[in-house]
Amino acid sequence: MHQPSQKKAAVFLDRDGTIIEEVNYLRDPAQIQLIPTAIPALTLLQQHFPLVIITNQSGIARGYLSENQLHQIHDHLELLLGAADVHLTKIYYCPHHPKAGHLPYRQACACRKPQPGMLLAAADELDLDLARSFTIGDQLSDIAAGSNAGTHTILVRTGYGSKHQQRVAVEMSPDYVADDLWTAATWILGSPEYWPQIPI
Repeated sequence: MHQPSQKKAAVFLDRDGTIIEEVNYLRDPAQIQLIPTAIPALTLLQQHFPLVIITNQSGIARGYLSENQLHQIHDHLELLLGAADVHLTKIYYCPHHPKAGHLPYRQACACRKPQPGMLLAAADELDLDLARSFTIGDQLSDIAAGSNAGTHTILVRTGYGSKHQQRVAVEMSPDYVADDLWTAATWILGSPEYWPQIPI
């Protein structure tokens, strides 16, 4: 008898402009400011999905911050979220840039969005079903990464989203455009197309 897949659907989340306010090359934990609707949205989503951040951090390649500083930023972010009882499953980041900096950070890698490397790594390590998962972000590179990994995609208008929405093309069209993370979360959980697939 065929056994149903035990893999979990997940929500992949961009960091800057999606969960926290956009800061150009954020390098200090004190600069973190949560977007107002992020906490209620993440609280709702985590009832049904593992929450996985996928973030390009080329500031490391460019020399603006070190990986140790990035870890401090992420520790502080998880502390802020944890205070609201929101818990991330994992944070994946790409420190590379194809033209800036020096090796090992200067390279054309498979993890920098729009490449799907971070999502593929998460799917392998966390046993996730990408076809039933969602990618949410404020840039077309987020949408492309999610699409390249085979997930459903949502562009939010926070961060750079409003500008990127104007550039949405037929070949780069998200499944949904949301005002913010809360709107994205309620669409995921309320869409009849996806609701039957969500593990309860």
